[in-house]
Amino acid sequence: MRSLALFLLATIAVASQSAAQQAGTFEVGVFPNVSYFDRSLQMQQAKAGPGGRLGLFLTDHLAVEAEGAWVPAKGRLQSDVSYVPLRGKLALNVPAGEQTGFIFAAGFVHTLYRRDYHLSDNGVTGSVGLRLGLGDVTSIRIDTYLDYIPSPDNGASDNLNWGIQPGLSFFLGNRGGKVRDRDGDGVPDKADECKDTPAGAKVDAKGCTIKDSDGDGVLDDVDKCNATPAGDKVDASGCSLPKDADGDGVVDTADQCPDTPAGDKVDAKGCSLPKDADGDGVNDDVDQCKDTPAGEQVDAKGCPLPKDADGDGVNDDKDRCPSTPAGVKVDQEGCQVLFEQSKKTLILEGVNFETGKADLTPESQTILDGVAESLVANDSIKVQVGGHTDNTGSAAVNKRLSAARANAVREYLISKGVAADRLTAAGFGPNKPIASNRTAAGRAQNRRVELTRLN
Repeated sequence: MRSLALFLLATIAVASQSAAQQAGTFEVGVFPNVSYFDRSLQMQQAKAGPGGRLGLFLTDHLAVEAEGAWVPAKGRLQSDVSYVPLRGKLALNVPAGEQTGFIFAAGFVHTLYRRDYHLSDNGVTGSVGLRLGLGDVTSIRIDTYLDYIPSPDNGASDNLNWGIQPGLSFFLGNRGGKVRDRDGDGVPDKADECKDTPAGAKVDAKGCTIKDSDGDGVLDDVDKCNATPAGDKVDASGCSLPKDADGDGVVDTADQCPDTPAGDKVDAKGCSLPKDADGDGVNDDVDQCKDTPAGEQVDAKGCPLPKDADGDGVNDDKDRCPSTPAGVKVDQEGCQVLFEQSKKTLILEGVNFETGKADLTPESQTILDGVAESLVANDSIKVQVGGHTDNTGSAAVNKRLSAARANAVREYLISKGVAADRLTAAGFGPNKPIASNRTAAGRAQNRRVELTRLN
């Protein structure tokens, strides 16, 4: 014991710096082992002897430990017994405060009984301990342990030995470890003259808070104007920025209109620009239509320009057919011109059907919308809808298909408001070609729908 104590004191003396509990730190401990034995051993209880511990922290909280003790005791018939428990454990250190914590450990125990006895037992061990820190190196550590021996050499079914180990522990090693900084200000406690700096405060090299004497938001160590008047806006050096009393973005020294109403747009001299209340680009002093809806195009007086929604050149206020398809010729009322004076027939270009069917395509419906609009506006015109095919396939089938397609166009125009008695439908099949059926281009021309004026 004397040699062990001298060794520990020498180790502590040569440690060059404190080593906080962290990965890579060694823990050396000394303690008296106060033992209580299983009754089957018939040994004297509450016997004490010296013990020691060596541990290595694998992480800041998890360590491996080896410990042993020598406890003299009396056995049966006053025999002399040396009780020597040797333990290997994995210990979890759980902090409970800045200087306190709990230790929970479990592992293997090899127990020797010597002198008048010569027995050896193996079992498992567990312990619970309390650590009370006395600084970065030294702590008081109190552990209570329980050893379970399932098959002891003494022939009993099992043994339970327990005890208490109060002692001292010392953290050594890990020179590259964490530096202690209790208030977290970046200045190590050894150099910190103000160890209770509030969180987030800026500090000097001594760990003391840097002040802002004039309260302008710039700390004194960089403030070149330490007496800034309260409320002044300042630059990065803590000096007052040029003032702008009316808040128009022009500093007072250059502002020729220092009382500009709040919100007014101003010129470089700080004077209000002409206003445009409705935002149409025409200033209010010349705007004759001051409530122009947003987005409207206006003339020089600020009034909306006439609209032409379908872009046919006829303004909406005069356009009887406001949905005329793009590119078609219109009359003065904005309606599609279906029949020229010299022609009574109109081929409906772009009106197509699903292959082999009488179902109009969506694009065809758009074209027919314009035709229907023009027929409704010119309600005196009567027309025949004629369906035509090429000569591919059976003539009878083509005739039926052309009639079905002509009728489909008629029904669509009726659905758009054209009176039914103004429309007739007929299917001519391949009988009235307008091009040669010998070419693909010619056959495409022959597959058509025509409007023929009847009056």
